[in-house]
Amino acid sequence: MEPLTDQFIISLLQEDLEQGCSKLFERYYKPLIIFAKSYTNDIESAEDLVQDVFYQFIKNKSYLTIKSNNLSTYLFRAVRNTCLNQLSQNHIITSDIEQIKYDAIDEIAPSIEPELIEQLMNAVNQLPERTRLVVNAIVLQNKRYKEVAQELDISVNTVKSLLSAGLHRLRNQFPKEYCQLLFLLFRNNSPLGL
Repeated sequence: MEPLTDQFIISLLQEDLEQGCSKLFERYYKPLIIFAKSYTNDIESAEDLVQDVFYQFIKNKSYLTIKSNNLSTYLFRAVRNTCLNQLSQNHIITSDIEQIKYDAIDEIAPSIEPELIEQLMNAVNQLPERTRLVVNAIVLQNKRYKEVAQELDISVNTVKSLLSAGLHRLRNQFPKEYCQLLFLLFRNNSPLGL
């Protein structure tokens, strides 16, 4: 089976649009959703934005003119611009610090492999139940310690301990920079001190 390279996807889009769209979706949907969520802080908005970018890409037949080595950059840039346009239309002003974070994400995100995202999410799902719930709530859903403590009916100190244990376990499985980057992509806050 042919690897999912950008060149293969572009060729397939030009030869068999249905199969090409399927492979484009398989390769880029999850990374683009995570990327969009770093701007919107809302998974449903992120999904809508990415679907719109895919729709415009196919509708405008951009796959006929784009060079295969520019596919990743094109898609991430299109998602970024769509997100920034939406934020602008909603009069959401970003601070200089947020803009620096967005620029860093924009630079690094195209190089993230979907498999790495899948591996990290699987590792999070393998955490003990309460630890997983705390890591999901604080890191991925951007909730506060007190809020999570109330939801789980545990103390704030227990939340902190579970979070620390979960992040420690993840750091042992993945290089620090991968954890930081992926958590940064998942939340619309400054990166965690992993």
